[in-house]
Amino acid sequence: MFGITLDRSSARSATAQLCDQIRRLIEIGELERGTRLPSTRNLAKELGIARNVAIEAYEQLIAEGYLVGRIGSGTFVAEGITPGIGLRAADTREASGRTEAAAPAGQDAPRAGDGAGGLIRFDTGVPDLERFPRRRWARYLKEAAEEAEGRYDYRDVRGEEGLRREIAAFLHRSRGMRCDPDRIMIVNGSSEGFALVARTLKPQFDSVCLEDPTIEITGHIFLQSGYRIEPVPVDESGMRVHEIGTLPPGRLLVLTPSHQYPTGSILPIQRRLHAVQLAEEADAYIMEDDYDGDFRLKGVPIPPLYTLGPERVIYAGTFSKTLAPGLRLGFLVLPRSLAGKFAAFKEAANLRTPAVLQAALARFIRDGHLERHIYRMRAVYRTRRALLIEALNRHFGGRAVIRGDEAGMHLLVEFPDLDAAPEWSRSAEYGVVVDSVEDYCLQRGFRTRQIVLGYGNIREEDIEPGIERLSRFVRERG
Repeated sequence: MFGITLDRSSARSATAQLCDQIRRLIEIGELERGTRLPSTRNLAKELGIARNVAIEAYEQLIAEGYLVGRIGSGTFVAEGITPGIGLRAADTREASGRTEAAAPAGQDAPRAGDGAGGLIRFDTGVPDLERFPRRRWARYLKEAAEEAEGRYDYRDVRGEEGLRREIAAFLHRSRGMRCDPDRIMIVNGSSEGFALVARTLKPQFDSVCLEDPTIEITGHIFLQSGYRIEPVPVDESGMRVHEIGTLPPGRLLVLTPSHQYPTGSILPIQRRLHAVQLAEEADAYIMEDDYDGDFRLKGVPIPPLYTLGPERVIYAGTFSKTLAPGLRLGFLVLPRSLAGKFAAFKEAANLRTPAVLQAALARFIRDGHLERHIYRMRAVYRTRRALLIEALNRHFGGRAVIRGDEAGMHLLVEFPDLDAAPEWSRSAEYGVVVDSVEDYCLQRGFRTRQIVLGYGNIREEDIEPGIERLSRFVRERG
């Protein structure tokens, strides 16, 4: 059917393979807009797969904007997807040409809340630190330190070759990205990656389009490097890039297309294609922040924007959410034209990441422990997400609208019927701490009734009492 075949021996799941091939058929124009796809029952029968696999693939592609579902009519290819963009991206993709890898440390960190007797914190951006595999990590760290021949000298400023190879292989397995390890640069967390982009490109660029709202550190980094900030509103489908007519000379774009923070929205394919087109026309670059792409809780991980424009997208990944922020390890995947420029800047600034840490992480990934940890944590976060949604529905009913809950470790809650928004920081007086979306806004006053609830580093038994406290606060102060 449509030439789709599934490789039963592949390390990629049947759902991921099916999504990949349908996307590809749409991108190259073989499945034209408005084309009606077979029912999930017929597709499953034709391909010899479980119907749930077909349903999950369709739901994933609907979320990404490739397909639309019409009740009573079926599933169709969406409008607004320009054929050919996928082919152009594929022509510039590079296979690494190297063998792919086969598919905790320090004191215990404090928990997110002290339970019923103390503050319960729905902090965002922090994974479950108690489940970080300390002992295994300590063993890999010890082995890397003991066998660190030459690692105590100055090393390749791009990072250890072994780690760059493992990251390239991991990105191929998990995201479908093909990238040469020579285009990967190891950094001390995504913040250093952002700073490196801002400083290296400053001679050519002087302003940046940022999502509004967005995490505040991004704006701070670019402001400190002398950039002018141009806020672009975010709606339920991510940054409104379609409202940007053209990119003026000297302007960058920063996007979190797979799970926007803090709204949780997913940038659909139509807007992704438009963003890449804007960058191509302006000879500019897009910085893609894939901060929590490993924790897709509904469907499979969404292909990065990088796959549509590898020569226009700087892909930023981090292990702070996947493993622990204390590791301070992240990476950039650079366009070929920028790899040398970034290496030269990093060398001149003498910016390096400890080689022993990199060697330990390379072995950790090679032996399959990163992916095992991700699988375990997806199950944990799915459970917490379900408990949080149940508690919100129980205490608020229709008075709370939940958004952006398909991935990551947080969701957004809106209270549209409040006469006036409470001062959210005062929720601590009721024993619960939440973040207001307004705190992440560049233009204030439009999201006063929205909050962000993180569930990465909170005990499951604290979720229900935490929401009960939030309910009392909203009822009495809203």
